[in-house]
Amino acid sequence: MGRILNDNVSKDISSLLDRLIDQGTKRQEYAQTMYELGNKLGDLILKRTTGSDRITLACTVEDADYLGKGIIDVLEKKGKKVFLTVFWNERFKPNIENGVSVAPIIKKFHEEGYKDIPVLIIIKSIISGSCVVRTNLTDLIGESHPKQILVVAPVLLEGATESLEREFEDNVSRKFEYLYFAIDDQKNQDGLVDPGIGGDVYKRLGFEGQKMKNKFVPNIVKERRYKHL
Repeated sequence: MGRILNDNVSKDISSLLDRLIDQGTKRQEYAQTMYELGNKLGDLILKRTTGSDRITLACTVEDADYLGKGIIDVLEKKGKKVFLTVFWNERFKPNIENGVSVAPIIKKFHEEGYKDIPVLIIIKSIISGSCVVRTNLTDLIGESHPKQILVVAPVLLEGATESLEREFEDNVSRKFEYLYFAIDDQKNQDGLVDPGIGGDVYKRLGFEGQKMKNKFVPNIVKERRYKHL
């Protein structure tokens, strides 16, 4: 079946997705493309969150400065109050035989005021399974009670939404709404979604691996942390 584009995908968005796939796209251009896709997703989020001006946005460390900032810039320009939360996860498979991954949180940043916000948005550059999103979402809903939960990514793997919903009670999963541009239905020999976002997002953004990624502090975190001092 290959890739299925959502009905709301314009030629501009399709071109951005193609730029991610292109192995010739350099790190800075790849990062800028993620930012621009964040802008496009921000436009969709605005249409889904007309009833609230206060939003908590959660992302992983690698997505914060690009996809995350792209979304936040659009929301804040339109007057939304955004509370940022960032997670540093270390993903691994404790049992190679069953292939189940876990992604414990090793560090997190929460902008003051993120609790008890009616709208929670959890974003990721690509969602291929429930592991990271489940871990971070579980942490968040353990401390807050959002009325609306948006799960947002440029690309999903087919079946990822059903996998995520199985991890939660009905009273939580029925709040889930999904925003995405494309669904892919296959993985390559390295276990990465194909074509997905053009491979391993860590490497495409210039990180050598998880250790380097988890030592990194995004600029948006530094800026917002300084703002509250």
